[in-house]
Amino acid sequence: MARRPSRGSAPRRGAGDWIDDLPFGTIVLHRTVGLYRNLEQTVFPERATPAGLANARARVLDALAAAGAASRRPLAVLDGSFASLLDPATGPGPAYFAGLPLPRDPKASRWDEATFADLGGGAMTAVVNAEDHLALFDRSEGPFVRQWKTLDLVADAVGKTAPFAYAPDYGHLAANPDHVGTGLVLSCDVSLFGLCIDRSLDASLRALDRLGFSTDPVYGPFPGEDSPVEAPGCLYRIVSARDTGAARDIVARMDAVCREVARQEQNARLRLLDDRSPELLDFVARSVAAGAYAHAAPASEAIDLALAAIFAADLGLLRLRKRELEPLLALPALLAAEAATAPAAHGDAEAKDGAAADGGAEAKDGAAADGGTEEKKAKDAPSAHGRDTDADTTERRAARAALLAPVFRPLLPQLDRLGD
Repeated sequence: MARRPSRGSAPRRGAGDWIDDLPFGTIVLHRTVGLYRNLEQTVFPERATPAGLANARARVLDALAAAGAASRRPLAVLDGSFASLLDPATGPGPAYFAGLPLPRDPKASRWDEATFADLGGGAMTAVVNAEDHLALFDRSEGPFVRQWKTLDLVADAVGKTAPFAYAPDYGHLAANPDHVGTGLVLSCDVSLFGLCIDRSLDASLRALDRLGFSTDPVYGPFPGEDSPVEAPGCLYRIVSARDTGAARDIVARMDAVCREVARQEQNARLRLLDDRSPELLDFVARSVAAGAYAHAAPASEAIDLALAAIFAADLGLLRLRKRELEPLLALPALLAAEAATAPAAHGDAEAKDGAAADGGAEAKDGAAADGGTEEKKAKDAPSAHGRDTDADTTERRAARAALLAPVFRPLLPQLDRLGD
């Protein structure tokens, strides 16, 4: 039987937080509360003029600075674009944005044009002039209710200086209809490796869907890759259901749902340790070996391996010192940020425009002349996981493997002692 884990030095979230009762420290990775607000009598950012955007930005940042000073949360505006802030060489890096609802398309959601500000040393982030004039996110340690109350106090202070758009029949107004009303959105990042290996994941995800909660992969899909069956590392983000009820009720319902999902994952992990130890040890050994000796790794696979090693450490199967654990914990976000900046495929637009201009005649004649050769080549070609694309070249996959090797190779000697 595999050794049962202990939370050991896992951080305590505060008195009364149910996470502290879990025997595993990596089931719930992040809890985030977001509030979306817009200035009254001001056009939404998407339709605003440059002068209007500049005016809204100045008003919001001034109000945030005043609110931060009053609550002892000094405001620090983060200089640079969203892409530069994700790069550790020019900004705080991907770890700073962990837990935030990063957009799949930063341009479409205006994150690449937004201004980012920090309040309180990384626990609270403000996004100005993205979809809305202000989005506030609190991802501090502690229960949802504490995060919500802290965020609500700051938002109220901002609203005194820069009043928000509000309609008695609808509540707070927002560019996204799902945010109209309370403007409150809660999310919880959960690692569900246990349910996945235990083959219980689909049932849990379907139950969340029936309750109206969305579950999305925290990482991916990435350019040049097919969508995986499961999220990379079985890491999912549960997002609160659209609800026009009282904010306190929304927070309580989200907390109850996340607590139940965490309980299911806890039980799945304990079942694996008690009843399916050989299968679990085989999974860990294969993951460590693949990470240590990989020569080319698609982004989803690299993140999968990193999170598998974190999962194994949490179960007590891998015994890591702090200097070994820290780079492993940072690896998934680093890999995801690298993959998200992959360039779009080149030549697709030109080829498409050319085909339209020619009416498809040349393509049709060529296919007839070749006797379907090109169609056969396309059919026989490997999936995006196994071929070069402009978005995910061999060089990029080799670079990811090079990031895995120095983290995973020191773990190889432990494979001989798995299960002891």
